[in-house]
Amino acid sequence: MDLFNRNSRFLYDAPGRLIINVGDNGFQFRVEISRDGSEGIDNMKIFCYDLMLAQLWAESDRESSPRILIHDSTIFDGVDERQVRLALELADRESRIYGFQYICTLNSDMVPYSEFAADFDFDSFVRLRLTDESDEGGLLGIRF
Repeated sequence: MDLFNRNSRFLYDAPGRLIINVGDNGFQFRVEISRDGSEGIDNMKIFCYDLMLAQLWAESDRESSPRILIHDSTIFDGVDERQVRLALELADRESRIYGFQYICTLNSDMVPYSEFAADFDFDSFVRLRLTDESDEGGLLGIRF
């Protein structure tokens, strides 16, 4: 719970709350972050929860942990550019600390270049760019 709170505090300057209850049907999870209710904040709840799991897995059992966290670009749908920036910088920092890999897909128009910290070189992390400009721009022969 401390990891979740720390991750959400990094994004919103206020700790989120991960609440776990045990009911008749098993575990029940609830996540709260201040300014709750928008699609973007709901997606950042998922981001913080997923990041917390990656941190826990990497920290507790290096042998059986997948040591990888993958998000599709939809995780950032409706998210303010500042929070996208903070999430990407947080994922970079935590993946280095805990020794896991963070992979995400982003549409080029969603990358908040003007928001990144001066020492964060987003382009140095890009491993593949897909484009529909030519047949070579796809993945596995598929044009996007």
